[in-house]
Amino acid sequence: METARLVDHQIRVEVTQTEGVLTIKFPDGSCVTWPVSDLSVSSGEMYLTLSPKATLPDKAALARQILQEILQVNQ
Repeated sequence: METARLVDHQIRVEVTQTEGVLTIKFPDGSCVTWPVSDLSVSSGEMYLTLSPKATLPDKAALARQILQEILQVNQ
């Protein structure tokens, strides 16, 4: 078992937030960044659970979330 994996469907990632940018660093060194500030997500080591079941919102819910984010940024 790799040290970066807790169980077969989880990987350890490093999360950081700086000036409105959320960054996730994966065990292989690659990073994903989002231009978003989410105070509910704290920086530090976390475990990302991988699942074959999609938990993403449908198109209408995603459109509402995007519109809400745009309206909050422009306030």
